[in-house]
Amino acid sequence: MQIDPLNITLRRARLSDTEFVSEMRTQPSSRRFQASPVRTLDQIRGILNETVDAPLTNPSVGRFYWIAEYEQRPIGMIQVALFSTDRTQNDATLGYTVAETFQGRGVATAMTSQIIPIAFDRAGLALGRLEAVAAVGNVASRRVLEKCDFQFEGIQRGLLVIGGERVDHACYALLESDDIARGSS
Repeated sequence: MQIDPLNITLRRARLSDTEFVSEMRTQPSSRRFQASPVRTLDQIRGILNETVDAPLTNPSVGRFYWIAEYEQRPIGMIQVALFSTDRTQNDATLGYTVAETFQGRGVATAMTSQIIPIAFDRAGLALGRLEAVAAVGNVASRRVLEKCDFQFEGIQRGLLVIGGERVDHACYALLESDDIARGSS
């Protein structure tokens, strides 16, 4: 199936997305490149419930999930995680996963491009920095970040444990002061 990336839409995750989020986290490509622990449906529902109705404002903290849809069908998810409780640094991490049948078709690039203005919206989350890491061997994910103008900052040795082994990760970031984050490119 051909996909027009311009027809991919993002919507905030709902509790009814719990099973889809679980499927995304447990598909083989996710298990290969992500350090996500195995979680039950109740645990995933609890994580989604923490922010599913939370406003996207500067004091907000937690994991905010969006679902990418194509022709009203969920095909991927993207997360912005803000864990600093005081928000003085206004930084967050980005993570994304695409359903395996839709990988390599521009879905992750479309999701990431759409989340940038949400993350840096001064009337919303008002981030100053958005960071993403990708396993060094995850060439496709690294390419997504580079296409979306994230700046490569270096390799973090043994950053995360995946499949019982420490894996080196490439670190990328966007700053609020970058042209793409300000909406000009």
